[in-house]
Amino acid sequence: MKKILFLLVVTVCAFAACDPVHEDIGNGGHITADELKAMSTVVVDKVIQIERQQTIKANQETVLMENVDVKDCEGIVIYFADPIPDDYWEISLNGESFESIPKNVSVYRSVIGDKAVDGILPKIVIRQTKNPNQVSSIITKGIFKTYGAKTAPGIDGKFGNVITCQTSAPVNAKWYVGDKEFVGNYASKKMKLKWDENGDYVSTPYTVVLTALCADGTVLTVKYPVECEEISNPLIKYYIYGDPNRSEDEKAEDPQLPFKPGAWDAAAMRFSSTEGAHLPTIPDEVYFGLKTLIFDVSDVTDNFDLKVMNGWWSNTYYDHVKWIDGLNELQITQTMADECAKGGEGRDLDLMLYSGSMTLKAVYYEE
Repeated sequence: MKKILFLLVVTVCAFAACDPVHEDIGNGGHITADELKAMSTVVVDKVIQIERQQTIKANQETVLMENVDVKDCEGIVIYFADPIPDDYWEISLNGESFESIPKNVSVYRSVIGDKAVDGILPKIVIRQTKNPNQVSSIITKGIFKTYGAKTAPGIDGKFGNVITCQTSAPVNAKWYVGDKEFVGNYASKKMKLKWDENGDYVSTPYTVVLTALCADGTVLTVKYPVECEEISNPLIKYYIYGDPNRSEDEKAEDPQLPFKPGAWDAAAMRFSSTEGAHLPTIPDEVYFGLKTLIFDVSDVTDNFDLKVMNGWWSNTYYDHVKWIDGLNELQITQTMADECAKGGEGRDLDLMLYSGSMTLKAVYYEE
């Protein structure tokens, strides 16, 4: 599924005909791996901590920092000691315009944009919007400036969690970044980080692989070892089922409660709003974006055995899959997208238990 396939005759001719970048390649349409690497860049953004831990008390407006120099950075990242407990917190980077901090987040990023005046943020303020039933407070572990893909010269800091790749080489490029493949001259991906027993992020190594098809049919591969150390741009969860942040009206209309699928019940986990028992149809952009679905489950039995197919039982994508309590990933492939998306053959992704049991609580992907 993760093999890189190139059609070395007809496809190359088609690419050369329709893409001007391939029309004039010196050296007989061939470059070396060293030349490819020289014309390509892999950048990990940088972050610098600018403020330590603070406690924000309930029912008051707290100024975390004032007159923050942001001339050479693109955003502010705030780490919280615990996930935000409710929907009653807001943040401002200028002391005037506030934006909501979503419930359950533990890392929050705000793009500076036009909030700065002459490269200075007047004040970073957090406030509680109304009194919850129980008085509470939140703790910020630290505030960071993030510099993005175009790292400012001379910036030390730590490496963030966004990897950006680009090549100007006259090739057809395919990047492998983490668990995802990208076709094209440019790729960017937010990465996951490991953390220690204290809940702090630790250095997480990755190897970015660039595979390039030259116009003469030569295939080149170069590798870039990188590492990520801090969250500079938090991954956002996009729920397909079981979103805990839905409004009460949405929950009343469609509860999306945890459920236990039965063995050999093909309707139980079919992603179809019309033919499935619980799960809604997956949007085409999720399929064709080749997202990695994350299943939050509990109560997994020892004899758990899962088949991943489509609703027509006409193809098996993964067989005899084993899950554990917690989060389990399922990578959508191009074949799955072509066959399951409504914009493809419309056969619906379908998961079916051969044996065992579990409770499915939520399904989402992260970007």
